[in-house]
Amino acid sequence: MRRTAVFTVALFLAGSVLAACASNTGNEASLPPAASTSDWTMYQYAPHHNAVFSRPGFRRHWSFDTNAKINSGFALVGNTLIVDTFGKEVIALDARTGKPIWRTKLRNILMSTPVVANGLVYVGSGGNDLLTKLGWNPLLHLQYSGKEVWGVPGGDEVVALDLKNGTPRWRYATLGEDMPAPVYDRGRLFFANGDRHAYALRADNGKELWRRDIGGVSTMASATVAEGRVLFAECANGIRDSRLIALDPNTGAILWQARYGHCDAAPAYAEGKIFTADVDPGRLKYVGRTRVAALDPKTGKPVWTYRAPTFGVWTMLGSDESAIAGTYDSGTYFQPAPLNDEIIAFNAATGSVRWIFHTSGPVKMSPVIKHGHLYVGDTSGVFYEIDSGSGRLLRATPFKKPFSTSPPVIVGETMFLANDQSVYAVEMNPD
Repeated sequence: MRRTAVFTVALFLAGSVLAACASNTGNEASLPPAASTSDWTMYQYAPHHNAVFSRPGFRRHWSFDTNAKINSGFALVGNTLIVDTFGKEVIALDARTGKPIWRTKLRNILMSTPVVANGLVYVGSGGNDLLTKLGWNPLLHLQYSGKEVWGVPGGDEVVALDLKNGTPRWRYATLGEDMPAPVYDRGRLFFANGDRHAYALRADNGKELWRRDIGGVSTMASATVAEGRVLFAECANGIRDSRLIALDPNTGAILWQARYGHCDAAPAYAEGKIFTADVDPGRLKYVGRTRVAALDPKTGKPVWTYRAPTFGVWTMLGSDESAIAGTYDSGTYFQPAPLNDEIIAFNAATGSVRWIFHTSGPVKMSPVIKHGHLYVGDTSGVFYEIDSGSGRLLRATPFKKPFSTSPPVIVGETMFLANDQSVYAVEMNPD
């Protein structure tokens, strides 16, 4: 039997202990040194979504209660860990100690993964409410009459904060919600939102460069940049109809549209392919089955597709997403399938299924993979460690609260993890 290193992870939940195993092989992305002011430019750091970084000797163990639900991903720059909450706060923590560096209150609830570039932190506010009354502005009624708009009365906003102290530097107001994380690229900030538009802003001052009507809402699907294209996933018709749209980042012109992708799931990119997840709706409300595709980034045409053989029910426990962003690592694309309580591992090149792991509840977060081990939590409150090559369960640890859409980040021998309103730095010490 192959020997593996065993990591013991103490969690701050009624003294419960998670033991984790990790082998000594695998690839890690490179994290800038602690003193660096480098950037975190998109959801889960990079288009592959595997936010796992090498920092030799980095081992930390702490917890922090934000006093409000966390439904976003993390951003990590040097020793600053940034998270936002339903309590309308953006919080910067010292990643070594868990102590707050600053806390900034904004106007509405926050679910977007923070993006960091050139000393600014970008977040968007908003919740998943259908805005049916737009007030008495005749221009808004003319533009949106009979169309779905997601937002709150008074609108939402994208805000840029100073990384050092959390002071707002600029605000950009929108009619619709701004839950999906933006993506930063070459001095520009790109995002799509609940008012059926995609936007490009100057990242330094928030000035609008262009906006494009994309025909549907983007609820939680963060933007992605791949091969000179900016990618947005949107839905219409009560989120039953979904598409992925590629725009020219310079002009906002639509380059192609594909009937794949979903407004709740950020597309991933690796191996020259765009990976998407969406839902094949059933005849009954809240019933559907997971659909997965790999697309050619130049044309949007499918390279391979997968449709789950059985239908499942869309749940609202933890969060109400029905499709979730997947993660690529070492030739395999890992896709949560929340309608079927599964994680599916695909051969990224061919789409053949390598394994399917059945969870005790829907998985609504992107997994991370380190040293051949996959880590993910589900909405029944179970956190899993799975052999990424075989799909074999290595460890399962129950938590008292459901896991929602906030995925883990691993740095050195420390896992940063969100559960309900708590942030944990989980030390992974080899025995």
